[in-house]
Amino acid sequence: MKKLVILGTALLALNAVASEFQIKGGYDFYRKYKNGSNDLGKDFMLKHGPTVGAEYIVDNQGEFEWGLGAEYKLSSNSGKLKVKETNTRIGRSVPVYALGKFNLVTTNSGNDALYVLGRAGYNFAKESKQFNGDLSGGLYVAAGLGTEFGPVSLEAIYERSNVKYKLGNLRERDHIDSAGVRVGYRFGQLKNDRAPKIITQTVQVPVPTPVPTPEPQQKEVNQPNTAVLPFSCSANEKKCVIKGFKVDGRVPNEAEARDLGTIANVINQFAEGGSIDFVGHTDSTGSDAYNQKLSVARAQNVARLLKEYGLKNTVSYGTITGRGESQPIDTNNTVQGRYNNRRVELFFQNVDFENVRFVDGN
Repeated sequence: MKKLVILGTALLALNAVASEFQIKGGYDFYRKYKNGSNDLGKDFMLKHGPTVGAEYIVDNQGEFEWGLGAEYKLSSNSGKLKVKETNTRIGRSVPVYALGKFNLVTTNSGNDALYVLGRAGYNFAKESKQFNGDLSGGLYVAAGLGTEFGPVSLEAIYERSNVKYKLGNLRERDHIDSAGVRVGYRFGQLKNDRAPKIITQTVQVPVPTPVPTPEPQQKEVNQPNTAVLPFSCSANEKKCVIKGFKVDGRVPNEAEARDLGTIANVINQFAEGGSIDFVGHTDSTGSDAYNQKLSVARAQNVARLLKEYGLKNTVSYGTITGRGESQPIDTNNTVQGRYNNRRVELFFQNVDFENVRFVDGN
């Protein structure tokens, strides 16, 4: 139990800087204790039961993800494994492992629609008082398939937990096979979603005062306000494009981030209601799965930055998605072309800019 407390404390400490932290629960529908030889006994079935655990994913953006985890196996009304036929408690089983996931299919929203998983580590085992003999731990391995629904993951898994059994002077290496399902809930944003340096300088948007008519006989006419948009915006399309991403970058550089400050100020001064859609893109560097997740991370970070620049709450967010490398606007054969393709597009939906005439800044 002391080892579990230490492990839990370590995982919680990692969560402070974790890219992804998951609480997991599940159920084993099949458990069997298999003897390494027939000298000390025969194979027997164990009672199926629930499992609880936690995982820390170090890197979850690419095709391959890896991390650390631990799991505690229980039986009905007991924190120990039980023999199915006699209801005898045999002991505890606590696998601690390194894990790897290989993503096969990734959705536009960044979820892993299908992935294979593997675990390898050490199974901490300890016999109960009812068990005849001594148990100690051994190698732990597991494999399975999984899918994600937003922050929720669902996995089917098969495990082998090795144990060492000792009775008097006799020793043998046994193992426990189990199969079941796991459901996880992850906390935090996507991996490596480090907050960039926020520019605190307020960007002033010039708003000229209405120009009076030169003829005194004519009624004074209020000319529409004029707002200068950043060079990356198109007034006609109600669309802005944020670039400035490094090849593997998830946040724009300071110059492009400054444009977000200008965009937030324009919206706050002139817009009434509406929503904004965010679509992330990458160049052709890297695999399709990696680029898909990278494009989603870029869109999420730009959306977050716009809020941090003070975008008012009356303007809501619509969809935040990624298109990977599937929609380039330039060639991927040159440095400049790849730079242009690494972008996030902001689409203004039903944003009502009352009595404002936009002028492109370039």
